[in-house]
Amino acid sequence: MRNGFNNFMQFSLKTKILIVFIAIITVSGICTASYIMMNRQVVTTSQNYADAEDIAEDRIESVVEEEIKVAQDTDEHVEEIVAEENQDEEKEVTFKDQKVKIPKSKVAAANSSEDAERNKKTGGNSINQEQANKMFQNEGQHSNGIDVSAHQGRINWAQVAASGVDFAMIRCGFRGQTAGSIYEDAYFKTNVSGATANGIKVGIYFYSTAVNETEALEEAAWVVSKIAAYRITYPVVYDFEDFGAYRCAGVDGGQATRNAQTYLNYISSAGYEPMMYANKNDISTRMSRGSFGCKFWLAHYTTQTDYKGSFNMWQYTSRGSVPGISGNVDMNVAYFSYGNTASAKHTHEYTEVVKKSEIEATCTQEGSRTLRCSCGDTQTQVIPKKEHTWTEWETVTKPTTEKEGLQKRTCSVCHTEETKNVDKLKPDTNTNHNTSGDNNTNTNNPTTCSHEYEEIESTRVLPTCKKDGSVETKCKNCGEKGPTKIIKATGQHSWGDWITEKEATAVEQGLKHRECSVCHEQETEVIPSTGEKPSDDITEENKTE
Repeated sequence: MRNGFNNFMQFSLKTKILIVFIAIITVSGICTASYIMMNRQVVTTSQNYADAEDIAEDRIESVVEEEIKVAQDTDEHVEEIVAEENQDEEKEVTFKDQKVKIPKSKVAAANSSEDAERNKKTGGNSINQEQANKMFQNEGQHSNGIDVSAHQGRINWAQVAASGVDFAMIRCGFRGQTAGSIYEDAYFKTNVSGATANGIKVGIYFYSTAVNETEALEEAAWVVSKIAAYRITYPVVYDFEDFGAYRCAGVDGGQATRNAQTYLNYISSAGYEPMMYANKNDISTRMSRGSFGCKFWLAHYTTQTDYKGSFNMWQYTSRGSVPGISGNVDMNVAYFSYGNTASAKHTHEYTEVVKKSEIEATCTQEGSRTLRCSCGDTQTQVIPKKEHTWTEWETVTKPTTEKEGLQKRTCSVCHTEETKNVDKLKPDTNTNHNTSGDNNTNTNNPTTCSHEYEEIESTRVLPTCKKDGSVETKCKNCGEKGPTKIIKATGQHSWGDWITEKEATAVEQGLKHRECSVCHEQETEVIPSTGEKPSDDITEENKTE
């Protein structure tokens, strides 16, 4: 470096100025190019966000193999659902003579500023799942669990199940801490589907910022409407811990207790097991454990709690480590367990055809398809065999007056053969009988039979929606073959229900189809795009992420 400096000093003043000028221009060009590339990347990310499709009918996604894949690979989809709005009609519920409307909701960004739980204090010892499995092994009946929300991001539920986790308390949503809007957790549906698909029993919690009983009732009704399609085995929880924060600054212990009672009573009336969540300080100084009349979930980050009241579940650390989850996760022990997985509390509607499940019917074998309900349950539907595509009847053996004839036809698809007997010819009453064996009138010695044709049931081919049927005839007096009667096609399809193949979004059209139950012809129809703009609650920062 010193030699280079010495060489530089030997140049003339004019040369030195030129070298410095060139250096400045070069550095400026590099900086400008870097800025342009960074800005282009931001624009591209924002454009990708704007073009993202709504996947909230994750549709869960029961539960089959493709739902498990979605549950384990969703990072690229989270941004796509953060602007999703609950499009259900606003329904009204009545509880103890009080009427409230179930609020409409939006799916929150994983780091939404409205989410008070993102600032939740952390504490407790660092514990991995293997250690947790051993900690309570001598304490009688219990089950080991975790509680998760969008803050855990993508979860590999197969790995979580293999580690020994029995249950997962999953956040379905929260009430915002400023305006009080209700938001669905961005990973709620994905987490429930992934957990149940891997044999982990599921409980639900809602993070409340309710300031009165009416809001608490709204929250409970909203939760029930959201979880009805899923197998919720563990309790449905009321989580309130925002004393003195934002919109809850004026909520004291008495009001918070009344809010909790309203929520828990409604959950119980809907057929779920209610449970109250609170930390040791709040339950000891602000609310009364005996006021709730249900299971209690204690949060106290220690190896041995000194809380004197009764509790049924204990959240003992927020610094747990579980395979399949990146970063810390809350660890819990429940001093109860459930042997069976609960049923979903709704009427099944098997409308979604599971991809790659359809086996086409043939004329020799029935087909099938698997249909899925929104709760994940599946049902196998049998597709009837198709009709044979028969060739015309051909004569194998001609009938005579002494012996029946034989005809056959062949299916042009599966090559199945079908045969039928042809009645004997009746003797000709004239002197010269027809002995040629032809099933035609002897032109040299015509009979005096006045033909009376009747249909031959064994030859009847039923019509379909678009294809004529037929039935052969013969004279009931002389047995002569008569004209073939044509049975006109019905001309109308027997359409089934519409099945959505692709949901419409704000910017893209959807697609649906239906199928005729007789001829299996399909008809498709485009679903217009909704044309709705993304919610204003989503910041540019969230879009970019």
